[in-house]
Amino acid sequence: MKLFRNILLVVLALLLVSGIGGYFYMRKKFEPGVNQLSVTGLPATCTFVWKADSTAQPVVAHAALLVPARLPGCPRTCYFQFDTGAPTSILYARSLAALRGRYPATTQTLLPQADTVRNFQFGLGSGSVQARKIKVLDYGRSTLPADSTEPFIIGTLGTDALEGRVLVLNYSTRQFSLRADVPTSLTSQTVFVPLDFASRRVMLNAAVQGKPRQLLFDSGSSAFALLTSRATWEQMAQPQARVRHAAVNSLGTTLTAHTVATAATLGLGQVAVPLHTVTYIEGTSFMQSALMRFSGMGGMLGNEPFAERTIVLDVRGGRFGLVHQ
Repeated sequence: MKLFRNILLVVLALLLVSGIGGYFYMRKKFEPGVNQLSVTGLPATCTFVWKADSTAQPVVAHAALLVPARLPGCPRTCYFQFDTGAPTSILYARSLAALRGRYPATTQTLLPQADTVRNFQFGLGSGSVQARKIKVLDYGRSTLPADSTEPFIIGTLGTDALEGRVLVLNYSTRQFSLRADVPTSLTSQTVFVPLDFASRRVMLNAAVQGKPRQLLFDSGSSAFALLTSRATWEQMAQPQARVRHAAVNSLGTTLTAHTVATAATLGLGQVAVPLHTVTYIEGTSFMQSALMRFSGMGGMLGNEPFAERTIVLDVRGGRFGLVHQ
């Protein structure tokens, strides 16, 4: 009996130690590195464009939200995908190589050292963004499109650009405005809910089906209203509604999105915003699923619920706003 008790105590101690170790491991994996971006010349205002996914059936018109960037030595306007699900901005190695080949004046500024470009700078509207160092991922297009008006994506602009600032996104006019403060003209017209920016994730307090949830606002999930677990998806789906299945490209990895109609609404203060659809993703890695559970998020909110509306990400003031229509 004493031996059994000692073995049980050892097992419990090992579980406790492994649990604590797992907690700190996941916390470290979830924490982004030190912010390398500085932004000057605010407000930085520009017109964003939607990138469509013509491979999906039906065609997804709002597959990605792209913001224009001006690079030194490059006469062509390039684009970043704006992704609030990414806490750190990155560049795409294949896209940079294509630019260096076409525009030799960019060679010095766009040539990575190992997997990093140093002192990278670009113009964003009337503002300027500089990164002391920025990671380069083996991704992107290897050739420039023949049509000079077709957006050429060179990387992802993440939430490191938002830290300590305010972003006003007007979906109806496609205006992206990075600012130091919330415009006075919008304050009285906006309903605000708490926003948490820990680990540079845009987490907002909202209600889904009348229940409080902490949701990650992920502008990179442009084509979806709400991404959630399969169990929640089944609860929210309208009975007998047809399910749409679509392949989703996530930085080279193909996932499967299952989307169905829902009558559920998103509650922001006293305002109820129809979701129309709800989606769960199949094929995510164990690490991605574990990070979502570790973060405590109740789902990912995309751009679609705010189509034709204006939202305010007041990171500086810790609040998320929806402008009254």
